[in-house]
Amino acid sequence: MLDNLRGRTDDVTSDDKIPLVILKLEASLKKLDVISETLKREDNQLFERCVEARLRGDNIHAMMYANECAEIRKIALHVVSSKYALEQMVLRLHTVTRLGNILVTVTPVVDVIKETQNRLVGIVPSIASNLNDANKILVDSLSKMGTSDLRTATQKPLVYSSGAEKVLEEAKAAAEDTIREKFPKIPGTLKDIVKQESELLTN
Repeated sequence: MLDNLRGRTDDVTSDDKIPLVILKLEASLKKLDVISETLKREDNQLFERCVEARLRGDNIHAMMYANECAEIRKIALHVVSSKYALEQMVLRLHTVTRLGNILVTVTPVVDVIKETQNRLVGIVPSIASNLNDANKILVDSLSKMGTSDLRTATQKPLVYSSGAEKVLEEAKAAAEDTIREKFPKIPGTLKDIVKQESELLTN
């Protein structure tokens, strides 16, 4: 569906463009879901190798696997926090489409999408590019709706509104909770490893 709409943004009205932005954000969310699951599987495999290496007394390889797990979890945190932030922005845009030009704060949407794009550009360039396209469409649409300061605001990517900062902070906190829940803690001692193995066998 996105392919059919690509390149036709100049032929639709401002009101029509916000649903197009929503489609692009939802497409990015689907890709982030896939990436998140892939990272989780990779982390689980490395974690198991780490445990096995520690049980063998192979501390060198255990450290290597543990370090890779740590790197994967850093990426996963960016991915999951980006996902949560974009989900909130999709909800906000749905509200805008329902209420029309009623006073609904939309400036944070531009800021959050821009910051999320910056976070993902070095991790998933294709998603970052899609978010950049979405933001351009959104800025153009909102400018035509009378929000004249949006173009200027997007030229200052390091300065975000208080609403955007709050969304990003909440998304990061939620992502950290998710990572702690879904990714097993890397054990620091052989005792921890044996305890976790015993729990896995009894569950």
